[in-house]
Formats: sequence, structure tokens, C-alpha cells
Amino acid sequence: MLTSAPSLLIPMLLWALVLLPSSLPSSLSFIKGGWDNPTCTGRVVSVSRGERAEMACNISNPFKLISICLVVPGKECRLIFKDMAQGHFSQDGWKLRVQGHTAQLVMEEAQDTQAGTYMWEMVGCQRSSETITLNISEPPDPPFTPFFSRATSPEMTFSPPKAIPQRQTRTPMGPMLLLVILSILGLGLVLCWFRRRRSARTQQLL
Repeated sequence: MLTSAPSLLIPMLLWALVLLPSSLPSSLSFIKGGWDNPTCTGRVVSVSRGERAEMACNISNPFKLISICLVVPGKECRLIFKDMAQGHFSQDGWKLRVQGHTAQLVMEEAQDTQAGTYMWEMVGCQRSSETITLNISEPPDPPFTPFFSRATSPEMTFSPPKAIPQRQTRTPMGPMLLLVILSILGLGLVLCWFRRRRSARTQQLL
């Protein structure tokens, strides 16, 4: 006895209706959230050694999970953060901040061991990946300042030595004046004595 097509179609429809509710949540969530559309702050970040290095990625939907690993030529991908959700995290000189639609990776003092290509695995409504390369260069040398310009700078201005005043030696006038007066008086007394003696001899002769 052959079964008619309509009789077979009815059980298939019933089975489809049973499976439909289980698939609706995932489909509706995708329709509601849409695509993640990841965007990152440039493909290359360049800083000098010891400077602050920062890179960030945004998606259209809130982050559910994020993983970051560092790829260095000749080595396997070094896992830094794995399956991190919303929050703040720190490890071996790396700081990760995941808040809403934004994830930010910061190195306060970038070192040579942190240079390389960072692979970001991000999960919002879908799973997506991005790469950002960090280049670290030598810090610039301090500017050269010629010696003559340093000598005229305010920090190194040399003032000529001040002349040391010479002490003026003055001979006291009091004793000198007294000596002159005494000398004049003595000379006068001697002259008077000679005159008296001369006048006395003259009288004796007369």
C-alpha cells in the first residue's frame, strides 16, 4: 500500500516546528547584534625603548572573550592573555583593559622583548582576528651643545673675579708733627745758645 505525499508532509512539518524553537535564540541574537566589524588603531605602532606603547581594538558588539598572543620571527605565538572577559588585567609588563566595545593593551615602558606582531582573537557575536605590529627603536641621543654655548648659558655664566681692595697704609700724622715741632724747638735752642756764647766772647774781648 502506497502512502500519499500529503500524509508524509505532515510529520515533516511537525518535526520542523519542534526543532524551530531551539534554533531561534541563536538566530535572533545574531539579527539583534549584527556583525562585530572590528577596527584597530593602525597596523603598526612605533615607539622608542622605555616609552609608553598603546594599542586598541573596537567592535560593534560588547566583548565576550578576547585572547592576545605575541608572534616573534622564529618562535611560536606567545600567549599573553587568553579568553579574558570584561575587566582590567595585568601580566609581565602588559596591561589589558576590556570595557564594553573597547579593548586596550598598554605597555608603560616598552622593551625589546615586547616587540613583534600581536594577534588579537576577539569574540562578540562572531569570532574575528586582527594583527598589530609593535616596533621599538633606540631612544634618541640628547642634543649636542657646543662648549662655547654652554659657557654662555645661564647655568654656566662665569663672572669676573672682583678686585680685592688694597689696604692703604697711612702714616700717623700726630707723631710726625710732634717730631717736627721738637726738631724746630731744638734747632732754635741751639741757635740761641750759639748766639749767647758768641755775644759773651765779644764782651770779654772788649
